[in-house]
Amino acid sequence: MGPTPTPWTPPRDIRDLFSYRLAYLVRLNDRHAQTTLVARYGMTLGEWRTLATVKYLGRPSLRMLARATQQDEGQLSRYASSLIKRGLLEKRPSETDQRVIEMTLTAEGETLHGEVMDFAWRMNQDLFTDLSDEEQGQLLTLVDKLFQSVIDMT
Repeated sequence: MGPTPTPWTPPRDIRDLFSYRLAYLVRLNDRHAQTTLVARYGMTLGEWRTLATVKYLGRPSLRMLARATQQDEGQLSRYASSLIKRGLLEKRPSETDQRVIEMTLTAEGETLHGEVMDFAWRMNQDLFTDLSDEEQGQLLTLVDKLFQSVIDMT
């Protein structure tokens, strides 16, 4: 692929669309992360993201987890079941509504979360190594603006 054309330049094909290139970049990054996570920690990218999201949400239900991640409840249920079997997550009835089951990290899950979070942080830093400090700041500001634009469209 050559340089990304401006959004006002008619695309020659799908590869000229910014949204396609952004999705492609994410897929490449995810593929690398998946391979590394499986080899190093024995967990998939989906499992890692589930574990990390449960951590920051506190004690989410499966439905809350699905809303927060914009993912399918069925797929999240499979990730959560795998993490529960491995002793990284546990399910508990909600303190406010006994009909709702919430998830929380176990002590082993907390430990693994810390290790993988450090690893993920370093991988994210690697994405920026070819950018100057100014370019890094500009990119992050622009991504935040694009993110807000998408939120405003929905």
